[in-house]
Amino acid sequence: MSINLKTKIKQRLRSIFKSPPVPQIEQQPELLTFQCNVCGHINEDIPLKIVSNREAQSCQQCGSSLRMRSVMYALSVELFGKCIILPDFPEDKTITGIGMSDWEGYAKRLEEKLAYTNTYYHQEPKLDITNIETNQEHQYDFIISSDVFEHIPPPISVAFTNAKRLLKPGGVFILTVPYRKEGITDEYFPDLFDFRIITHKDKSFLFNVTKEGVEQIFDNLTFHGGEGFTLEMRMFSEPSLREELENACFDKVKIYHDKVLEFGIVWPIAWALPIAARINLE
Repeated sequence: MSINLKTKIKQRLRSIFKSPPVPQIEQQPELLTFQCNVCGHINEDIPLKIVSNREAQSCQQCGSSLRMRSVMYALSVELFGKCIILPDFPEDKTITGIGMSDWEGYAKRLEEKLAYTNTYYHQEPKLDITNIETNQEHQYDFIISSDVFEHIPPPISVAFTNAKRLLKPGGVFILTVPYRKEGITDEYFPDLFDFRIITHKDKSFLFNVTKEGVEQIFDNLTFHGGEGFTLEMRMFSEPSLREELENACFDKVKIYHDKVLEFGIVWPIAWALPIAARINLE
């Protein structure tokens, strides 16, 4: 058999047994059906990328985000030892708590169930966590502070210490802040003392006079949404947060990275998670 004939036969066989082309299947987004543990609504077929976004409003009824549902999950476990939806919280006015500019979506419901008050920095009922009164000490079973501590002027250690002072023995501090997994906290304005925000030609600046009388001006400021003082003061790190809580004499610290699909709690990241810090019963 000639070489040319052999080549033609091989080519013919390849064409006969050639694998058919793989059809291109359009990838559909993964969907999740879950019950919102803030309002109780059943959300059907919500794209997972929205459910697992820390700030996206993924409940179709109350607009709760992953962060909000995770805060209520942590509070439920810390108060009652299990995860129950907020509408099923027992009505118990002996359980006292405060929020620090909490989201109204769960604040209103907590007020109905528990002896809870939502407080603010810029309006009544006010709470300045850097300067609490003696008669406020040891009054509360829980405190919720969700994405607030990154806005508090330095030294931030004062705020952690005062959070502990507000709690009764056995009380729990539910905290969320943006933070990095590693490293140390990055303080943007470590020498802040006598400061104000000034605006010039639609641009904001931070003007500060240090304790030593040195004048400072900062631009490229980052403000978060919402009312009150929302200038970002720092980027926390997990090791620094643990150190702050330990220095404030909290006894137990738990970071909530639980996956609870039934309540739409799916964290795709290992940082900026809810934290529960508890003090022991004396």
